[in-house]
Amino acid sequence: MGLQLNKKQQEIKEKVELFASILDIDPYWAVAVAMTESSLGLQQQSPTGCKGVFQMSSIAMKDLLEEMAKVNDDSVDIACGTAFLKVLLKRWKSIDKATLHFCAPKDRDFYLNRVRKYMREFQRMDGEDV
Repeated sequence: MGLQLNKKQQEIKEKVELFASILDIDPYWAVAVAMTESSLGLQQQSPTGCKGVFQMSSIAMKDLLEEMAKVNDDSVDIACGTAFLKVLLKRWKSIDKATLHFCAPKDRDFYLNRVRKYMREFQRMDGEDV
């Protein structure tokens, strides 16, 4: 049956794909990470305090996170999330290694497999062979 996205998820998916293409990163990877983190925007607050489509959090991002909470601008969060993916990809040289450094260390045992699964499902949705 595959993934079925609601209107909001489809809109978020398209924004993530746009930012990913602008930043020249694999859009399936960016969408799969966003799906893993927040179900493409449906769960934008975690119990750990991370917020947004990409659940970004760090001391350097504190001010941005506070502004995002006030403004509720998914585009800002998506731009930051995809930019961070780009930085990790440059640093770690592979999607798998970068993905493992995007998530919390305690989540690494399941996170990469989940992102890979979503990448395949989004590729199937778009009619690509996997």
